[in-house]
Amino acid sequence: MWEYIIFVILQALSLAGGQAMFKLFVDKLGEGGWAYQNLKATSISNWWVLTLMVLFFGASFALWAYVVKKMDFSQAYPLSSLSFIFGMFLAFFLFQESIPFTRWIGVVLIVVGCVLISMK
Repeated sequence: MWEYIIFVILQALSLAGGQAMFKLFVDKLGEGGWAYQNLKATSISNWWVLTLMVLFFGASFALWAYVVKKMDFSQAYPLSSLSFIFGMFLAFFLFQESIPFTRWIGVVLIVVGCVLISMK
């Protein structure tokens, strides 16, 4: 099982990266929201965000397919919660969000849970 942990981590990183790119994209939608003309204009002007989003989500999908083929689902699925941790770091560094202490405690609990789930 341990030989697949790197793939679980890469999958979680890819998923968090895709979600961060999605947030960047929707933050740029502005007043027009999801109206076709606004969505089209935003997509054209932010093609690099959309490209990164598709690449991250595609990598996440491919890695997830590999992980669930090689690992027990009862181990693989809870380990995907590592994406929450990477998402917190992206929120802090990329979006300059203030993260309260209680959320950092949650991160520690997720890590402890992942370690316990990884044990046979």
